[in-house]
Amino acid sequence: MNSQNEVIKHLDLPEPSQICIVVRNLEKTTEYYQQILSIGPFVFPDVTYTDVTYLGKPSDGYWKMAFARMGPIELELSCPIRAPSIYEDFLDEKGEGLHHIGFDVSNLDEAIKRAEGLGIKVLMSGRTSKCRFAHLDTTEFGGTIFEVIQRPAPRV
Repeated sequence: MNSQNEVIKHLDLPEPSQICIVVRNLEKTTEYYQQILSIGPFVFPDVTYTDVTYLGKPSDGYWKMAFARMGPIELELSCPIRAPSIYEDFLDEKGEGLHHIGFDVSNLDEAIKRAEGLGIKVLMSGRTSKCRFAHLDTTEFGGTIFEVIQRPAPRV
């Protein structure tokens, strides 16, 4: 693997657009964030995932999400519902906390190809009616996963 700076430079990612925190209880956490931290309002999209892969294999894992705007960053709270998913793995291994940093890209296939060319594996990928996404195994570069997202616009 190349050095950390080389990898990040060659991933050619734009400014981060999203931060995701994995939680055990989506409703209680969003209520806390809104009432105590004044973050929100949150939107709770009803999402159907298709073509989900988990560690390179088809998956029927499912998770719920809530989104709020924090300045230029979209805050995503994700709560695993059905395994397997990287969100369930995260809760089991680390508990609640920062899961990934998201980057909106214009061409997901190119972003994945660049990452794989640098030896970075795709942990989980899939699509919804409005976007395609891939979570990259970048934890050795700053301790968190990078998600690349191809979509027309952020949710909030």
